[in-house]
Amino acid sequence: MNILINLSSLVLGSSLAEMLTRNPDGFTTFVTLDAESVTDFNPGLVLVDASTLKAELFTHWPEAKVILMDTGLAENEIISILLSHKLDGVIATDTDIPLFFKALSVIHDGQVWIDNSKLKALLNYAESAARAKNIEKISRKEQEIIILVSQGFKNKEIAEKLHISEQTVKAHISHIFRKVKVTNRSQLVPLAMKFRLPPMT
Repeated sequence: MNILINLSSLVLGSSLAEMLTRNPDGFTTFVTLDAESVTDFNPGLVLVDASTLKAELFTHWPEAKVILMDTGLAENEIISILLSHKLDGVIATDTDIPLFFKALSVIHDGQVWIDNSKLKALLNYAESAARAKNIEKISRKEQEIIILVSQGFKNKEIAEKLHISEQTVKAHISHIFRKVKVTNRSQLVPLAMKFRLPPMT
């Protein structure tokens, strides 16, 4: 099985390659920081991280299975990546070695692999998205706050960006939570995607 390792950390990529080539299942690996420059290697699996995941991978090797190596991404980042790319698996970098090899085998055989915590996040997303279909009208200011919350900004930072008080931000967030019946900030990510506002700068 040919595996292209395209991670932003050359140390991590090289370590994975060494581990894979020692495996008796016969993995052939190629480590690169720039997948687009690879011409003489036809991978069955491509390992990427959030920094190296690019649309070109899917057109360059349409038959390859693309796997995201989760290097500690937040729930909303994982969901955003899963919604915007057709991945075949997500594997955390702290996965046990036998489980890592099992995941590669399962993905190579055409199945999807995602660990339980990521699956739970996706199910929560689906539940939140269902709620989002029935929400009351949300004001433009509330939409802006939802976008900023989903991007990980704290209340104080949101207040500075929108030129309002931190207390006003808290009041807006409480009102939004009641409107859409959510209990934490990560559940606002589906709404942020729904509104599709341009990123706040």
